Amino acid sequence: MTIKKTNIEEMKNRPDNERIKFIYKERFVVYPKANNIFKKMEELMDISDTVRPPSFLLVGPPNNGKTTLVTHFCRMHEPYEDPEGIKMPVIYLQAPHKPDVGMFYDSILEKVDFAFRKSDPLSIKFIKIKHYLKELGVKLVIIDEIHNVLAGSKIKQREFMNALKNLMNELKRPFVLVGTKDALIATETDYQISSRFPPQVLPTWTYDKNYLSFLHAYEKTLPLKKQSNLVKQKDLALKILEYSEGYIGEIVAILKELAVLAIKTGKERIDHSLFKELEWIPPSKRREIHHINL
Repeated sequence: MTIKKTNIEEMKNRPDNERIKFIYKERFVVYPKANNIFKKMEELMDISDTVRPPSFLLVGPPNNGKTTLVTHFCRMHEPYEDPEGIKMPVIYLQAPHKPDVGMFYDSILEKVDFAFRKSDPLSIKFIKIKHYLKELGVKLVIIDEIHNVLAGSKIKQREFMNALKNLMNELKRPFVLVGTKDALIATETDYQISSRFPPQVLPTWTYDKNYLSFLHAYEKTLPLKKQSNLVKQKDLALKILEYSEGYIGEIVAILKELAVLAIKTGKERIDHSLFKELEWIPPSKRREIHHINL
């Protein structure tokens, strides 16, 4: 979702319930690392077809913005119609919950919305996939949750990764795999696979200029009537980082909750006092909940 400044200014004068609903809407704020990844994916889309297309693995901890980043990129390259028909420059897929080649092929065919029979042999599905993806002009294939490959036997893992490698060879287009650190293990099942997917890491956030830049940019998307000046409140910025443990998904969720509290309490700005009302358990502490008497 792209948030225009005029929309934010208009939203500030809306009723509280509308502003709260707006706060919870999905939004994407570009930050330096994301911008670098976008540029790299744009470069991959521009290369000519090649037998061994350059690709990479986007890896990072859970809830650290990987999926949000690549799905935003997909929205930047939505399908369009030209004289030759519908074109789909980027295709986004989720790896099946286990390394099953049939399930993988089915997910691709379902994505491109062409009629197919699940009972078809894998060889037929593979031929259809090659034909349709080339016909659609796919320039980049993104496969999320690739660490799911580890949910099967070593044999199944190798079968799945071989199918992935064969598809890359036939399409001659770059792939971007996305997953947690376990994805590094998944790609290491085959040297030819691991060598094709050098990792691009999305690390957790630390207190630096990039983090402060993100806070400043995100604050501009919140329809509060007063400025919070988050970057000038070092104690508050550090508190948000502490509670989030550096995960961008947690940072965003905390900012949303604080903004909602700012509206409900009438403060209309995020300040340190709101943390007293924020019911938030840091990620590493959540596993301790089962010890609490509920």
